[in-house]
Amino acid sequence: MGIFDSVLKTVQNVVSGGKGGFNAVEGMEFEDWVRANAKLAAGTKTEELVKSLGFDMPKWDRINNEFLARMKNDRTFTMNIRYASIFNSVAEGNLPKKKDFTENTFPLEKYAEVMAAMEFLGKQGRDAQDVLKDFGLTVVDYSNLGSYWGKKIAFNPMSTGMKFQNLLMEYRAKYEKQIKEDGTHDDIEF
Repeated sequence: MGIFDSVLKTVQNVVSGGKGGFNAVEGMEFEDWVRANAKLAAGTKTEELVKSLGFDMPKWDRINNEFLARMKNDRTFTMNIRYASIFNSVAEGNLPKKKDFTENTFPLEKYAEVMAAMEFLGKQGRDAQDVLKDFGLTVVDYSNLGSYWGKKIAFNPMSTGMKFQNLLMEYRAKYEKQIKEDGTHDDIEF
């Protein structure tokens, strides 16, 4: 056993309390599980995914829960780093790949509105993925937009950052007003 293999085995034992963090669960490899999660994030329904894998829901739940537990117990963050690397390389959304983004791909104004909508509509009980669909986005798109615009804002806080904050306040006011006008649904009886 070489030094690399020895270090990898040690990391896997630390990651999973001796269970081998990256080892397959019920025949599903870690990489395949990550790819499956990327499909879910892109909007594939869980039932469709499970069927395409040839699993039933209980098997998917066991596999998913085991890998999630391993990642949660990963004190080295090795699994999280590997997960992110695989996920980001295969995840697809409705927008172009993040490397192909420009300021016109999804303008700052629209990004600010999505942020405000997620905040206010989420408080009203709307599912986050449902809100994103209103804007033609997937979770992957939203993540990529956050990364893209986050860097733009961080590198130019006086211009882009101030513009973003002003837009965000404008859209927050819009959604707050819309929610007040829609009422609290006091007319519904249970």
